[in-house]
Amino acid sequence: MKMKFDDRIQNFPLPPNATGSAGASLSRRSLIGLLTGGAFVGLPHKARAAACSVGAFAHESPVTSLCFFPDGKTIVSAGQDSLVKFWTIPDAALFRSIATDGVPVQVAVSPDGSRIAVAMRSGHLELWSADGGTRRSLVGHTDTVNSVAFTSDSARLVSVSVDRTTKIWSAADANLVRSFSDASPMAEVAVPPFSRPPARGRAPVRAPERRLLVTSSAQIYLRLLSTGAVLQTAAGQPFAISSDGKFLAAHDAARLYMYAFPSLAPLVSVLENRTATSLSFSADGTRLAIAYTTSATRLYSAPDLTLVATLPANAEPSLYTAMDRQNRYLAVASGRNIYLYTLPSALPVAVCFMDIAASAPSAGGLQYITGGELYTLGCGGVLPFGYACSCNCVPGDCPCVYDTGCSCDSDTGCSCVSDTGCSCVSDSGCSCVGNAGCSCDSDYGCGCVDDTGCGCDGDIGSSCGCDGDAGCGCDGDAGCGCDGDIGCGCDGDHGLSLGLPR
Repeated sequence: MKMKFDDRIQNFPLPPNATGSAGASLSRRSLIGLLTGGAFVGLPHKARAAACSVGAFAHESPVTSLCFFPDGKTIVSAGQDSLVKFWTIPDAALFRSIATDGVPVQVAVSPDGSRIAVAMRSGHLELWSADGGTRRSLVGHTDTVNSVAFTSDSARLVSVSVDRTTKIWSAADANLVRSFSDASPMAEVAVPPFSRPPARGRAPVRAPERRLLVTSSAQIYLRLLSTGAVLQTAAGQPFAISSDGKFLAAHDAARLYMYAFPSLAPLVSVLENRTATSLSFSADGTRLAIAYTTSATRLYSAPDLTLVATLPANAEPSLYTAMDRQNRYLAVASGRNIYLYTLPSALPVAVCFMDIAASAPSAGGLQYITGGELYTLGCGGVLPFGYACSCNCVPGDCPCVYDTGCSCDSDTGCSCVSDTGCSCVSDSGCSCVGNAGCSCDSDYGCGCVDDTGCGCDGDIGSSCGCDGDAGCGCDGDAGCGCDGDIGCGCDGDHGLSLGLPR
């Protein structure tokens, strides 16, 4: 007789289950679901335009900082929930989440993309490898580290703290290089490029003793990187320096300023009676984004400060803005959410930055595995090869592997691979994979795989058409219907003629 059909496809990657362990096999029903959902096509499956469903959030607590990787394909976020998260751009798929020892205040990615600095409360400061796999503590601050910035060659990291010190660290070995005392707690720090492109016919000037540092408290401080000496001050607190080092923009809750850099000569200012929380330049220096606590994010042209766009208002205060080096995207952190816009026009990108763990149970999301990483998307996102649903999606709006309009594994009252009113695996009283009135694996009274009392594989003495059974009609053969043999049972049954031509 034939061996019973193995209803498991081994070693197919599945998302972790509720206990966090990874799935090791895929049922036949699940495989059919994958095929039905288009998981095995070579190209990504485009669902409806993704937008966050009600209750979908990127972090459980407000997002405090954002930073793009140099290639613009990944953005890192830090939240008051003590988590640093990694997202793909522009898909907004979450693929890594790392718990921190303190509450993150700011994250910075080195210009060469090899390291991440995480500034935290209570004096915690860490230097990570690009994937967060290696973490080194930088010990020295005694109070909240407000801001961090790498030098343009990625060799040094500068940090400022509520403890009224500015510290410079070696990025290679995480050792303290020097420390400056500040008159007051510093809120932000930035390190401008060491030198500008030379004028035509002239060699670049790279005088180490003239390398500059900018910090801010109640005002802007232009300082020497070598000694911390203050060279000049200007109005403003949150600030940003253009990537070419030609301009510095700042805000003092009354006006927005554009300065020439490094002279800090005023160029233009705009009346703005609102509290700004973050400024960022586009890579080409033609756009300036500003986040505010009480109003929508704005995008200005630079350096003339002409208003280009007012972004859609969000329900919560915006704390941070960031733009990639490819002049493609602007990201805004607003409350627990992250929003993405195109440059230069600031049109919204229809993606949802969503972490299922940070969202309400009713929120819709999808998960899939690729390259050994588990990715999470908002419902309706772009699902590439090998995806699997993991959420409660809006009915009719979720191209999940197993179910439409319900949770994905073994849930009742849903549509499972085009079958109505059933749960997905091994449940009785439903229509499973086209078999009426049965559940799918080893259940009685149905036409299913490996079931007794029905038309199944290798069952003896039943009144059904089964492969290799005596006294039954199998495979449409006369008398018993087995493999085309005349007047016999099937496949070597006693007392029957075998081996006749078919």
